[in-house]
Amino acid sequence: MSVVVRPLARTGVLSTHTTFVRALIAGAAALCGVVVAGFWNYKLVDGFGRGVVAANTIGNPDTLATSFGSNGALFGVVFAAVAGLAATFTACNCVVFAMLPGLACSTDRSSSRRRALKALGLFTMGVLAVGVVYGLYVGTLGSGVKAFNSHRLPQAEIVFTTLGSLMIVWSVLEFGFLRPMTEHIPGGFRSWASSPMTRATIMGLMVGSFAVGRPYPVFRDLLIYAASSHNPIYGATIMAIQGLGQIALMVAIFLLVIWLFNARLTRWVTEKPSQLVLITAIALMAGGSYFVYYWGVSLVYHLGSWGFRLGLYS
Repeated sequence: MSVVVRPLARTGVLSTHTTFVRALIAGAAALCGVVVAGFWNYKLVDGFGRGVVAANTIGNPDTLATSFGSNGALFGVVFAAVAGLAATFTACNCVVFAMLPGLACSTDRSSSRRRALKALGLFTMGVLAVGVVYGLYVGTLGSGVKAFNSHRLPQAEIVFTTLGSLMIVWSVLEFGFLRPMTEHIPGGFRSWASSPMTRATIMGLMVGSFAVGRPYPVFRDLLIYAASSHNPIYGATIMAIQGLGQIALMVAIFLLVIWLFNARLTRWVTEKPSQLVLITAIALMAGGSYFVYYWGVSLVYHLGSWGFRLGLYS
């Protein structure tokens, strides 16, 4: 049933809004993403994660980074969970919330809480898959992790600019701007790509990739701790737990929405499918534009930090 609904939903967007109106909406969403990126107060959000979340639960991450010999493997599990939670609102993770509307697309005409939970499970598996693979590599670094960490900012710029670009392309597809081109793609592939479960998995892989570029200091400290084990399996475990920590709040919000509004959401998507697709497109465009401007323009060409330059932030 989901295969049938998605094409109908996209047709609804095309028929409900003219190309000009959709272009205005997309432009407004992109502008919002750029404005948020330009005024992003990284000192506030990074400091909250480090000085409030981490400091009040496990202590000073800088000191803990090299304490594997004394604190052992079990403490690393706690460290990983806290590091993931601490990164919730950082510049490299806040866009995870832009995935919520798209994940909600798992709610279609045949919707049920079970189906929504399946989509959430596939999303989570995508996050875990990237974390495990990345962690296997981190576990082999040993003392070389310090040199690896020294290149994290350029790595972050490449990773998040790429992810942001992919989100923008996805948004453009959702808006229907490339409909004349996508109609030439084989129907079987289009059906697979438009399936809510496929979309949920892809979103999970993208969010999991946040860890590959994340330059957040608490995360760098966690990498040092995991690499100190000289054990790829342990590194994979730590990165997987960190991945769960970074999506914990988003998952909680999703579950709350499904629990409280499942019937209403199902009715809304059934009666007005174009609205949810439009919201998904807007969220992806805003989130992608935020990533591209913050990581690919602002930091590279020093065109951001507007709040600091205007004296709004200390």
